Amino acid sequence: MVVGRKLAFLLTVSLTMTGCNIANHGSFVTSTYQDKATTDTLVKLGPIFGESCQTQFLYLFPMGDSVSSPKAIAAAKTAIQGTVIITDVTIDDSLSFGIGYSEQCIKVQGIAYGKKV
Repeated sequence: MVVGRKLAFLLTVSLTMTGCNIANHGSFVTSTYQDKATTDTLVKLGPIFGESCQTQFLYLFPMGDSVSSPKAIAAAKTAIQGTVIITDVTIDDSLSFGIGYSEQCIKVQGIAYGKKV
């Protein structure tokens, strides 16, 4: 009887925690318009990449924050110092499996424009 309770508790906790690994794509467009006075002085800085990942131990237990598009975009913006805007943005997500773990990532690529530092 005690073993059944422990098993039920473990199953409940495991199922509850599996919801923590759901990706948060969210609303990732921070601005669709840039003032001409701002964009006229910007120069192309180059391609950038950012990602937000989460590892799941034993495929069920999430470690760290959940993945999200806003975090991946923020990481991309810090890739090149002086970045003001990102254009030609692509957002992709992946799920990979290893022995005893899985990893979910959201990856952002684009072209950075900003002020040369």
